[in-house]
Amino acid sequence: MDRSQKSGSGLSRQAPGRPLVFGVLLSVLAACSSQSAREAAVAEAEVANMAAEQAAAREAAEIERQRAEAEERRRLAEAEERERRRLAQERQAAEAEARAEVQRLAREQAERAERERRAAVAAARAERQEKMDRIAALEQQIADIQAELDSDSEQALIMQQAIAAAEELLAALTAEVAKYELTDESGSTIEPLSKDLIAELEARKDELVERARGL
Repeated sequence: MDRSQKSGSGLSRQAPGRPLVFGVLLSVLAACSSQSAREAAVAEAEVANMAAEQAAAREAAEIERQRAEAEERRRLAEAEERERRRLAQERQAAEAEARAEVQRLAREQAERAERERRAAVAAARAERQEKMDRIAALEQQIADIQAELDSDSEQALIMQQAIAAAEELLAALTAEVAKYELTDESGSTIEPLSKDLIAELEARKDELVERARGL
């Protein structure tokens, strides 16, 4: 009886401790469950934060890329504009230099043409004066020949021929001088000069005079 009572008494003493153990276990399990949930939430938050950071980094990189491209386009546009202006300035300078060269050449050509014209006019005037001097000398020569004439001699006959040749030469020279009244800008006569005819008449006149004086 005493043993049974003792063992019953021991059982009755052990029974109240079991709920406490179960509570502790439940608390431990609940604590573990809450810790896992927190860790999972933290991990999820970290993943979300990392994804957000990566998205922000990609967006920042895209913005930087677009900014760099825009800056490069601006730089290229400015470089092209500078090159365009440089080429335009070079073209304008070359055109101005070419115009100046054309003007210089035109001025030199005009000056040269004017010098040539003046020289030609002076030469034509000198030639006209030379013919007028020859006319005066020829007239004097005719007068001298006429003064020496002896109408009955052979010499007189040749002298008459010489006078006729001299008068023909005088007429040709007079006509030649008259041509100088109409000249072009260079001083040349518009009507061609009869230089060959004059030379022929003068040679004939000189020959007759020499023949007459040789008699």
